[in-house]
Amino acid sequence: MHGSPGLPARYRLIWLMLLFAGLATCYTLMTPLFEAPDEVWHYAYVRYLVEKRALPPLSGEESGAYQEVGQPPLYYAVAALLSGWAPDDDLAHLMWHNPGFGYQAGGTVNDNKNMLIHTAAERFPWRGAVLAIRLARMAALAFGLLAVVGAWGLGREAFPEQPGLALGVAAAVALTPQFLFISGVVNNDSAAAATATLALWLLARILNHGVTLRRALLTGVAVGLAALTKSSLLLLVPLALIAVGVNTIRRVSSTRGVTTLLVLFLSACATGGWWYVRNAWLYHDPLAVQVHVNTPWGRTSPASLGVILSALPAVYRSFWGAFGWGHVEFPVWVYLFIAIGPALSLAGWVNALIRRRHTPGRRAILLLALAWWILIGAALLAWMRRVEAPHGRLLFPAIAAQAVLLVGGWAALPRIPVLPVALTFLVVLNLLTPPAVIWPAFAPPALTAPAEAARTVQGTELFYGNVARLLGVSLDRASVSPGEVLKVRACWEGLAAMKRDYTVFVHLVGRDNMRVGERHTYPGLGRFPTSLWPPGRAFCDLYRVRVVEWAPVPELYDVVVGLYDAETGERLPVHAPDGAEVGLPILTQVRVALPRAAAELPEDARPVNYRLGERIALVGYQVAGEIRSGELLTVTLYWQAIEPPEEDYVVFVHLLGGGSAKPLAQDDSPPRAGRYPTSAWQAGEVIPDEHVLALPPLGVGDAQLGVGMYRRVTLERLPVTGPDGPLPDGIILLR
Repeated sequence: MHGSPGLPARYRLIWLMLLFAGLATCYTLMTPLFEAPDEVWHYAYVRYLVEKRALPPLSGEESGAYQEVGQPPLYYAVAALLSGWAPDDDLAHLMWHNPGFGYQAGGTVNDNKNMLIHTAAERFPWRGAVLAIRLARMAALAFGLLAVVGAWGLGREAFPEQPGLALGVAAAVALTPQFLFISGVVNNDSAAAATATLALWLLARILNHGVTLRRALLTGVAVGLAALTKSSLLLLVPLALIAVGVNTIRRVSSTRGVTTLLVLFLSACATGGWWYVRNAWLYHDPLAVQVHVNTPWGRTSPASLGVILSALPAVYRSFWGAFGWGHVEFPVWVYLFIAIGPALSLAGWVNALIRRRHTPGRRAILLLALAWWILIGAALLAWMRRVEAPHGRLLFPAIAAQAVLLVGGWAALPRIPVLPVALTFLVVLNLLTPPAVIWPAFAPPALTAPAEAARTVQGTELFYGNVARLLGVSLDRASVSPGEVLKVRACWEGLAAMKRDYTVFVHLVGRDNMRVGERHTYPGLGRFPTSLWPPGRAFCDLYRVRVVEWAPVPELYDVVVGLYDAETGERLPVHAPDGAEVGLPILTQVRVALPRAAAELPEDARPVNYRLGERIALVGYQVAGEIRSGELLTVTLYWQAIEPPEEDYVVFVHLLGGGSAKPLAQDDSPPRAGRYPTSAWQAGEVIPDEHVLALPPLGVGDAQLGVGMYRRVTLERLPVTGPDGPLPDGIILLR
């Protein structure tokens, strides 16, 4: 990125701008309409300006812009000029909401990434509301380009002897993935970055070349325009006055210095101050803070320092890349790799300061960049105390200042070519992100031939209301623990056109119809409702079902999959291929058990050591209740699989004694009420198995418990070996 100043450097800047425009275009084309932070409300602001030719009121819901009515109007006015000529009377047809959409809420966000259902109406050639929204997005792209130019100018002032570093500053801004994304959607953050960066550039020119009335006037206008973009950019006013004031005291007379400061301040107030005066006059809220606080994410009381610090990782991730509504992220390793760049830059600055080496760049400009970055960071932290907003894009007004500091630190490491390596990585990352990260989060599932899809799943196919066929399912694992997520892959085929949009449910069902996990979603994880299914084509879904922490274990649970009408709650009837009605559409079963390390004998259990056959052992038991007439006796047996049993056995628990040849009470049943047959047992695990005996109303005398196992068909008992050798009749006597 090194080179001589003049025309060649400007050519390189043009190429960088073309690269930025091309990448931002890829981002905007891969991002469906309104699938960006608050884009639907930002666009409502734009259309209100177009249709009413007035600013939206801060109170009421007239504009539909929700909390965005509190934003200063510069970006929206530019977007209205660009898009206002395109009618959007068909906007309502685009607002097909996905009922399963999860708003950005950290780790609780579900796998429905799309707020809206997107159809062919959004495809090129664009018409009506689609065209109007695309044009409003172009305004954000224009501001993004302006921010890149401003970053280049700021870089030239910071590193006048090294033009290559100036281009590096611009490239660091232009290749930030989240900035490219934001520059391709209806949003005022790229405008905030552009106006703040231009104001910093003009301030840097004053610091380098001295103040004149013309420069003071231009800087004041730039500061005012920035204040008309975001309220946080009002911080440019004191920064500009201090920077220009210090510079003026050193270079010009006091009278001229006061004049230039007045020109700067008054021009800033005249350009941007009217917005805040209007808010104070009409609403007694010059910064429109209450509009944002009075939302579901506004805090009833200021957040503590601990809460804010816990949100900083989300701020970091969303500064570099958190797409959609902030819940489409890179893999973790990408964020870790990106962190190497700032770490190396910091190391460069520390190395230069410790060794007292000459640091690259003009000190005054570097201090200006650092001061602005600190001010914007402090403003974000203060805002996060009032509003739950861990959004890194709110740091974009300081993105060029950060780029100056980054590139300066890299340049202080002369033997390490960090800048070209970092920019190459960012180019590759940005080429891959739209098709590999953003598009898959919103694209409908790929259609295929039913026979091809059926080969990827198992189980019996089922027919739902003669309009859909489930070709089968497959699980990502045979066993899952409470609290973990089971992935269920299901392949569907549309048999006939459907007018209604049915919801898919996936339940994990145990004894007494108890659900220990469930998932409800439109097909395609919210992206492919049934009314869009083409008959004769198939697709596959992947449903993530979290098992509740309290699920009884170990047991086998039925995986039940169906379709229902969310408005009425009515399920589609299910039939087998032979036409037989299926009451509960069970596709397969999954084992839910604790990890093997946790499957131990409880401390209050009485240990024993009996082996039944070659593969099963009784290692302990508990008895709750008294052996008295008319009582209930609960016997819990703790079995252990020496090796996985090959057959399913029945457990018997008999109360013996009282002079009777027959059991006084008994319970014969498969282990765990039939929910965990012996053929499902895993080697080494301990299985608690509860049996309840209803004692008869008679004296039982000296009774004792006899337990064992037998084959279901032949009633043949498994032979039992105890500590002292084989036991007669395959029965274990417990006292």
